[in-house]
This record gives sequence, C-alpha cells and structure tokens, in this order.
Amino acid sequence: MPEYRITFLVTVPENTPPNDDIYICGNHKNLGGWVPNATKLNKVGERQYQTSFTFDEGTHLNYKFTRGSWETVEKDENFFEYPDRNVYVTKGRTVHFAIHNWADMGVPKLKATHTWSGIIKEHRDFVATKLDNKRTIWVYLPPSYPKSPSKRYPVLYVHDGNNVFDSRTAFLGVEWELDETTEKLIKEKKMREIIIVAIENNIQRQEEYTHIYMENYGGGKADLYADFIINDLKPFIDNTYRTLKHRQYTGIMGSSLGGLVSMYICWKYSHVFSMAGVVSPSVWWGYQHIVRYIKENKLNDKIKVWLDIGTLEGKMDGDEDEIPYAVRDTRLLRDTLIDEGFKPGYDLAYLEAEGADHNEAAWAKRVDKILLYFFGKQRFGWKRSLRF
Repeated sequence: MPEYRITFLVTVPENTPPNDDIYICGNHKNLGGWVPNATKLNKVGERQYQTSFTFDEGTHLNYKFTRGSWETVEKDENFFEYPDRNVYVTKGRTVHFAIHNWADMGVPKLKATHTWSGIIKEHRDFVATKLDNKRTIWVYLPPSYPKSPSKRYPVLYVHDGNNVFDSRTAFLGVEWELDETTEKLIKEKKMREIIIVAIENNIQRQEEYTHIYMENYGGGKADLYADFIINDLKPFIDNTYRTLKHRQYTGIMGSSLGGLVSMYICWKYSHVFSMAGVVSPSVWWGYQHIVRYIKENKLNDKIKVWLDIGTLEGKMDGDEDEIPYAVRDTRLLRDTLIDEGFKPGYDLAYLEAEGADHNEAAWAKRVDKILLYFFGKQRFGWKRSLRF
C-alpha cells in the first residue's frame, strides 16, 4: 500500500503564551491516540508550528490542537467547541491551519456542576471481568419508577456514557442531553418510559469499541466489551432494577466508534439486543470492515437499526465540493443493510442531518428522533414501529 507524507502547519493566535508548546492529538498512533500532550509540534516561525508524518494511503485522520491538555484545547472564533479536523490521505501534502482561540483564554466560566435531569443512579468502579478494568455506570430511571413498584421498563444501553447526561463529565463540557430529552418526550406522552444505562468510556475506548485490529491504530476488543455488557452489566441491571429483560425490549446505542460497536454488537449478539442506534458511525475502521462483516455473517434474529450521519462529517479542509468520506461510508452501510433485506421506514431509519458535524452538540439535536423511532408511541413515532 502506498505511503504519503503529510505535513501539519499551524498558526496560533497572538495571545498564545510564547513559552507554551503546541501539540496535535488524534485517532492515529502518530498523533498520540487522543492524548493531548503526546505529540509536540516544532516551532518554525513567528506563531507557526509544524510536524510531519507518513501515513498509508486511505488513512482517515481526525485530530485537534492543544497546548498540552484538554483545558487548553483549540476553540473557534466564539470560544465554542471546534469540530475535529480531518484529512483523508490520498497524496502527500502540507495542510495549513489557523487556530482562533484557546479554551482557557476565553470568557471565564464557572466550574460545571451536575446537569442531570430526572432520577440518575451512579455505580462507581463497576468491574468488567474479561477486560480487567473498572468504570462508572449511570442509570436513568423514568418518572413513574418510584411510584409504580410492579412496572417494568425497556432498557437502552449507551456507550460513552460520561457524555450523555452530564456536562460535568462530558467531553469538552458538551453533553447529549439524553436525560432532558427523554424526560421531555415522556412528559409530552410521545414515548414510552425507559431505563437508560450509560456506560463510561476510558483510556481503552478505541480498543473496546472496535471489532478488529487495525495496523497503526490497534483495537479489536469489541467482543470482550460485548461480553462485559452481556455477562457483567446486563445481569446486574436486570437484578437491580425493574427491567423488561427480553431482547425485544433491549437496545444499544452510541456515536462515532460507539456507533460502529453498536452495529457490530447488535448484529452479532442479536439474541440479546433488538435495537441498534448507529449514530455517526466510524465505518472507515478496518477499511469499511463492518460492511464486509454484515455481508459475510448471517443475522440470526430481527433487529431494528437507526443509522445517521451529519452532512459536514468527514469534510476535508480544502475539499469543498466533494461528498465527505464519512457520508459516503455511511451511505454504503445503509445500502448494505438494504441489500440484506432491511426496509427503510420499517426496520431501518436513515437520516443525513443537514449542516451537522461530528460532536455531542450535533447528536443532542437529533437524539429525540432516535428515541421516538425506538420507543415512540404510535401516534408520535418517527416511523411506524417494528413488531416482532
């Protein structure tokens, strides 16, 4: 496979402390694997920094610039979160960037407090037996839970759980607002009451959320992660809370690599899960291996899939007229599911969110549609519900 050299040249704002180092962090091992102070750039001029690496042709790079921590990550001109920058490696080139602001040099913010809505239970240091690690689990309980001791509820398991309920724990302080949206839809009588289990990610996120090993990236522990959910976490949830245990009432959802692993787990372990929320999935992993996996492995039990992508996701700097690779990849996954017999509007919902990028704020804006698709009451459902 051909290799190409990519040079990253960045100009920092005038108020950048002159003695601070500048770092790049991203999804490739050369970029430090999202460790904010792992890959330092070299100063090459007044307010200019540079580094170069060689990558395989077809590599998808997502990255940000920092001054060594997430508290000093780059921000846009209004001090809002800057979307992941992207490069799709097709040739050798130099890519130029200008950083507008730094997170710690904007309008001072009060320290974030919990932004939970409704009833949230926290279980710390929950052990994943085969992964040999621990994490926090947050459980959202619906409004009627304390008042209806005989009532049982469907369950939705969500990856990157630190990002879905609470801005205090969310990446860059932006959450999905999944609890607020669920509470609102229930109050409006548009959706069934459900239990939501939010699973914290950790430093092994990329390993756990990918089903095959990929050179230069690692990964491949999704089956161990699935074992954790199915054999460690689900029995605990079912024994601790009043759940509807059957697969018909059990869903799994995530975004980015979390979307990828949701598709994989629901397909392979369809005897446990019947609903997959596949949000902005990283179809590129393993050179679209999830597409080949679906084609080559029979689905044992019917499932219902929500699949979406933002129209700005994967958009490369300087490639204004091209369809972003993430959109192309997600369309490929959609078409593959259709080829496998899925019917749009029935057991497959597909959405291209116009103007949406790859971040928590974008996912928060459309999570209501996902909830209605899976759990909406007939009158308010996103489309007609799938019956098993």
